[in-house]
Amino acid sequence: MASESDDPPTWGTQLARAEQTLAAAGSPAPRQEAAELLSYLLGVPLSELLAWPNSPLRQSNVATYAAWVARRVAGEALARITGHLDFMGLDIAVGRDSPLPPPGAQRLVETALQWARRRAPGELSVAEVGAGCGAISLALAALEPRFTRIYAVESSPLALDAARANGARYFLNLVISWLEGAGPDSVPEPVDLIVRSQSNWTNLERAPAKLRPGGALICAVDDDKRSAMDERLARSFTMAPVWVEGQGDGPALVVAQLGRDHDDG
Repeated sequence: MASESDDPPTWGTQLARAEQTLAAAGSPAPRQEAAELLSYLLGVPLSELLAWPNSPLRQSNVATYAAWVARRVAGEALARITGHLDFMGLDIAVGRDSPLPPPGAQRLVETALQWARRRAPGELSVAEVGAGCGAISLALAALEPRFTRIYAVESSPLALDAARANGARYFLNLVISWLEGAGPDSVPEPVDLIVRSQSNWTNLERAPAKLRPGGALICAVDDDKRSAMDERLARSFTMAPVWVEGQGDGPALVVAQLGRDHDDG
């Protein structure tokens, strides 16, 4: 009787082997990760991958898949391995050097959408400081038509190039302006909303000057930085309410809201 090693490689056998390897390495979702890696490698939907487990796998793909699984076992992010990030229904191509959205990025988008939908009808403008691969700006543009002008600020030219290419693929660059910079001063005009998904923040004190009356700042803050951030926000947003929005894993989402009669001048 032929042993398992003598059997021709198939999608199912390779998937099972990868799942076992990832589970032994402590992956919280070994089957899902194994399937996602193989799906991207073969360029077939997950549903097809799981429906046809006896489909043969070429030896060249066997070697590549094993290398991808090893990279994942070593702790490399799935998006870095596949070059693709699935974020809120968008397939975002990412470069090896593009910063990925941190934990809680989806909650930040959801909070920004809720904030916008509580506003009076009308067009809104947004600035994202530290846009990284552009996932948050792209999701805001795709999911809320009221965001008619978005400034995505990122210090890495390579990350901006990759983000701009994704915007072009989804026809969202009519809404998004990709700007090289490192803080609120890079935003060319006051906007209704500023978002920041990274806890480290420079030039926070300049944020109110880049917000229109009634505008808000939504930023992610790690627990160990909350006290310092609260003090900075209290100094920057004088007489403006500051609160924590939403619950869940990852950084807290702190919202600072200007009054509608605010005048920076």
